[in-house]
Amino acid sequence: MGITKKSFVSLFLSFCLVFSLVSALLVKPVDAKTVRVAVIGALSGDVTIKKGGGSKSYDAYESMSLNQGDTVYTGASSSVTLNLSNGDADVILGENAEINVSDLNTSAGNKKSKLKVWAGSLWVKVKSLAGSNDEFEVETPTAVMGVRGTQFFVTVDPKTGAIKMAVGAGKVSASTVTNGADSTQKSSITYLYPTQQISLDSRDETDDVSLKVDFLDLNDFIKNASPEIIKEIILNKAEIDKENEEFIAKKKKEIEDGKLVDDKTSLSVKDQAELDKVKQNLDNLIGNIAKMALAENKVDKESLNKFIEQANAKIDKQEKKLDLNKVKELDKTAGVDAEKEKIKKEMLQKLEAEKLKKQLEETKKQEELKIKLAAALKALEEQKKKILEAAKAAEEKAKAEAEAKLKESYTDKEKKDFDDKKNGPNTTAPGGNPGNSGGADPGTPVLTPSISLAPGSDSNLGLFNLDVNLSDFVGNNSIYGVEVHLSYDSNIALNVNELHPWVSNSDIFSQTNSADHIKEYSNGVQKELVYAVTNFGANSNNVEVKNGTKKLVTIPFYGNSVGATSGSYKIKVEKIVIVHKNGLDVQKIEVPLIPDRTEKTVILPPKNKN
Repeated sequence: MGITKKSFVSLFLSFCLVFSLVSALLVKPVDAKTVRVAVIGALSGDVTIKKGGGSKSYDAYESMSLNQGDTVYTGASSSVTLNLSNGDADVILGENAEINVSDLNTSAGNKKSKLKVWAGSLWVKVKSLAGSNDEFEVETPTAVMGVRGTQFFVTVDPKTGAIKMAVGAGKVSASTVTNGADSTQKSSITYLYPTQQISLDSRDETDDVSLKVDFLDLNDFIKNASPEIIKEIILNKAEIDKENEEFIAKKKKEIEDGKLVDDKTSLSVKDQAELDKVKQNLDNLIGNIAKMALAENKVDKESLNKFIEQANAKIDKQEKKLDLNKVKELDKTAGVDAEKEKIKKEMLQKLEAEKLKKQLEETKKQEELKIKLAAALKALEEQKKKILEAAKAAEEKAKAEAEAKLKESYTDKEKKDFDDKKNGPNTTAPGGNPGNSGGADPGTPVLTPSISLAPGSDSNLGLFNLDVNLSDFVGNNSIYGVEVHLSYDSNIALNVNELHPWVSNSDIFSQTNSADHIKEYSNGVQKELVYAVTNFGANSNNVEVKNGTKKLVTIPFYGNSVGATSGSYKIKVEKIVIVHKNGLDVQKIEVPLIPDRTEKTVILPPKNKN
């Protein structure tokens, strides 16, 4: 009985072992997710790398490996070529570019490559997307470009995020995703073929991105493409021609079979005649790029000839070889449906009108906010002034009360001595300043500094000059610098067409050792003009204004006088501050204003409407 039991246990263990081995063979292994790398193939100039998750930048070098998450930067007049792993794609970056290697995964045998471009231009040559689920994307702040076996160009404005994308070979998708008012996401996609481009200023610019597809703008393309990118396009002519020939052959068969495929592009090819026009454009695309690059001095003649020689060495057919003397101009009507183009232009005009309306509304809001802010600041300043005045009054009251209480214990003689000591000898003449060093003898009238306005000649064009004059700034009131504040209604404006070195028309300050500035401010109702001038330099001194009135500055104005009656404009001096320099000591003095001198009314005849 024991032997039988032992045999049974052995048999059971053997069965379990065999079953586990068979199960292991039958179960399909789980595909591991692998990450590929990119390699720097070539570079010139200033190229740096910031590793994913890091904060430091490193100088790039040839054969340097880049991993998922790394960011590449190029400086001025610099470029770099990236070879994505296993020859999947080549990417050439021009100057001042920033690109992030966002995704280089392989899962279940399917490759996913994604680049994020924040600034600059790049040329992409995708060479291998063998699997049906392989993906290659270029993402920008505005749109996402998806490709399958193609060559294309992308440029991104670093300030606005606006993008332009042009196709050299194959087919490229351009898509945007926007958030609707109900928080739902909306996507729009269109497809582009060679000689086409798309320009997008923002993701929410339009719900239909196909409206932004247009014929290739060669001038703009050459302007944004670096010499390295132009070189690469020319050298790749054989591969570009091959891919474009496949596209032409496919369309030709569709026409012959009477089964035209709507592939969601704006390229319209309905018959063989139209296809021939498109084919001619594709055959002459590289030639036109080369000629334009030479004309715009992006590539010199000697270098261009070398590029053409290298490109032609890869081309077997004589008629396909690049000869700049035989290049035909691109036909912008090729592949364009006139009726659809008309509708598209109307929709674009409507789109531009809506865009302009939004901009005007935003500008209006900003102006309203500025007016509210100005009013709030003014109210705050007035409140601050009241608080200071109240504090000063309280201080003076407390001081007076303390003195009164102290004097209660004094005798009459002590009170008289206290008052005499407090008041001191009267050394200040009327209208003068304490310690005036002007040298005036006792009994000589002390000069009172003043400012006055004098309008210049009138004009039927609404233009007039205003002289700002100073009088009797002497002694301790001699001036090293002056700041004048003028106020007037919004129907008067500083005549900006007459801007010039203001100090050049002054009778007080010299242009050689002084500097000035003028600025006009407005809250929508009232305007204020601030003019400031000062001497400078080791040898400059205070300036005295004596023996009459002298001109500080002449300011040109423009009065909006239109109609049958004359324009009447009031201009007032709100404040004048002088700077008096005494060695290293600088004193700022606000000069009291004389009303009958500091406010003027200017009357102009009607402005000629013609």
